[in-house]
Amino acid sequence: MTQSPEQPSAAQLEAEIAEARSNLASTIEQLKAETTPQALVHRGVAKVKGVFTDEYGGIRPERVAIAAGVVVTLVVFRRWRRSRRRCHCH
Repeated sequence: MTQSPEQPSAAQLEAEIAEARSNLASTIEQLKAETTPQALVHRGVAKVKGVFTDEYGGIRPERVAIAAGVVVTLVVFRRWRRSRRRCHCH
């Protein structure tokens, strides 16, 4: 004769449901806190800082130089394009 596994009581099921509901509410509150504009800005700033700093908090000059070079190149290119549009010499 095989024994069937013991069925949980109604009280046990209600307790499990209450715990699951509480966990869900806690998770939702945590997600809300993580997706506030302030939290998103903070994470974005931390990511950018992480690109330009090493694990000890020191600046990585090679990455700063690359970023500066890209910015200077974009500024020069935009000015060059603007000056070509304005010049009606040709």
